[in-house]
Amino acid sequence: MKTTNGKRLASSHRWRAGCAAALLLAAIACARGDEGKAKSAVREFYNAYLKVRPSGVPTKGQQAEFKKVMSTGLSELLDEAAQSEDASRDPKSAAPPRLEGDVFTSLDEGAFAYQIVRCDVQDSSAMCVVDLTNVNQSGGGGKVSWKDRVFLVREGNRWVVDDIEYFGDKQFMHKGHLKDVLKQVIQDGKEPV
Repeated sequence: MKTTNGKRLASSHRWRAGCAAALLLAAIACARGDEGKAKSAVREFYNAYLKVRPSGVPTKGQQAEFKKVMSTGLSELLDEAAQSEDASRDPKSAAPPRLEGDVFTSLDEGAFAYQIVRCDVQDSSAMCVVDLTNVNQSGGGGKVSWKDRVFLVREGNRWVVDDIEYFGDKQFMHKGHLKDVLKQVIQDGKEPV
């Protein structure tokens, strides 16, 4: 009797360990699948970015390309910032928009290439580190490279870009977050030029 119960107990432990291992492997596979989907959303965003290459707040027409891969919240902020830019300027004025330069990267001149370094996924949010590159206009044509962080959220069954942290390590680069810049444009738009 003792031997039979011991065998049953050992068999039960092996079965539980096997189930735990299977669950762990399934969770890892699911996380890798989410990481791949998050990377795909970042890739779609930067491909749209390289196609449009907006300066300042993207126009309504330019926004159409981005909205396919942006969160509802970020899309609404872009709309409001674009409306603020349009409403606060006299169309006859030669004054530049309130915000000039690239809003989607740390560098005013923007990026010409990107590479996704990694994505960290946690439940319904993710953060991806992206290497960005431009050509140094003043330094003999060499490359200027930096990293920005892209924050994603899950909307429905897909990953979408929700914010960008300007993470460039050069003194002349933007710092902060895209959403904060857009909120500032909206706030500044309430004041006369």
